[in-house]
Amino acid sequence: MIYLFWSLLNLGMLVWFLLIVFSVLKLILKNLGMLSTVIFIVGILSFMRSAVINNQSQGSQLKMNEVVGTENLEKSLSYNLNLMYVYNRDSLTNAQLSGKVLKSGTVIGHEWAPGRTDTYLTNGVIHYDVSGDHQWKLLGLVLYNQPKRFQGTIKIK
Repeated sequence: MIYLFWSLLNLGMLVWFLLIVFSVLKLILKNLGMLSTVIFIVGILSFMRSAVINNQSQGSQLKMNEVVGTENLEKSLSYNLNLMYVYNRDSLTNAQLSGKVLKSGTVIGHEWAPGRTDTYLTNGVIHYDVSGDHQWKLLGLVLYNQPKRFQGTIKIK
């Protein structure tokens, strides 16, 4: 519930900020002219462009006999954190596997900053140890880093 409230608060502040920006644009246009308004808009867009980072990695092709599964690490009303793992179906004992944490849902105002994701397979059981920071943001500024760690096992069927 707190994630949903925080997302709505951030969305409301974003709308309020946009109203302020449009009011400032009207004032600049009225008092300083069109050239100053264009320079102001280009300046704001350049700051916004440098603040947006795409941290999604490129997808990879599954090989023959590889199995993909997911395990829910954290679930709330509007936000989910899942561990996605890939392992080879032929070797269910002492095998290497890869794991990645995925977020889904309404993620306005908070972000998952991955730390370490350790996964290994022993005798048909996946052991995982995931750590990272849950970042609480207000209009893009990080207010609080909440360290989180998830440990557990997943039995393979």
